[in-house]
Amino acid sequence: MSPWVLVPAGLALGLSGAGLIALYTVANQRARRKGARAAWRVGWMLGACGMAGMFGGWGLLCLAGPHLDGAALRASGAAALLGALGIYGCGARRVGRWRAPSRYMLELQTRGIYARVRHPQALALCLAAAGAGLATGSVPYLLTLPLWIGFWVAYTYLEERFELIPAFGERYLRYRERVPRLLPRLPGAPGAQG
Repeated sequence: MSPWVLVPAGLALGLSGAGLIALYTVANQRARRKGARAAWRVGWMLGACGMAGMFGGWGLLCLAGPHLDGAALRASGAAALLGALGIYGCGARRVGRWRAPSRYMLELQTRGIYARVRHPQALALCLAAAGAGLATGSVPYLLTLPLWIGFWVAYTYLEERFELIPAFGERYLRYRERVPRLLPRLPGAPGAQG
């Protein structure tokens, strides 16, 4: 298929997925009021559809050429993807919808990976976005990479504003003061990332 078809289709699909994910944050705030099962269902409906759209868009963009070639490029992309998978799994294990609805909880998680960064899943998706671009070497995808990383950074602000602060209030604000948003603080580094 021609890049002239793949690129606009990939962008449209990826951006529509991003829109659903942003909508999910607002909808999840409302679903929380109805309980954990309602939030679990909304997450699967909107979140899973949004992620499928975004990943589908990324896939189309990765197929579009031209492609850069190089073993180091592909190896660094594969390493980033593996790192993303590990970080995402650690975060999702604590708060994700991988658990059965009966075991899904709406509590603020501050232990494990959440003691290092407030949004490990968004960090993982930034790494996955970069990893996909490097592993495939797709020039069109690499040119849109700032858009995808920018979305996940912006998503952390949306999630805090529309879901986490309303749900946890002062407790979340204190947590936010202690723990960086996306990038773990190096040992001995002062201050928190806002």
